[in-house]
Amino acid sequence: MEAASNRMVRIINPLGEPEAIRATLAQRLKSLDGKSIGFIDNIKPNAGLFLEYVEELIRADYPSVTVHKVRKNFTSSKLIADQLEDKVEALVNAWGD
Repeated sequence: MEAASNRMVRIINPLGEPEAIRATLAQRLKSLDGKSIGFIDNIKPNAGLFLEYVEELIRADYPSVTVHKVRKNFTSSKLIADQLEDKVEALVNAWGD
């Protein structure tokens, strides 16, 4: 019979939150009814289509929603979210690769 191994296994919790990135999040809206929603199209493939579907789903439940859309141009460093400042109460951002 072989002797038991003295190897240690270290388990790391991937859900841990480092102190440095704790932040206070904005409160969620209780309802979208009558709200102004911003949509940012980042020009990735199908981003515009994705936002159309999201808008359709929102309008099905909240027909009084006002939508403001902005679309990024081909300059990746140009900011566009500021175009929605003071116009919207919530935001949908088609962001990612």
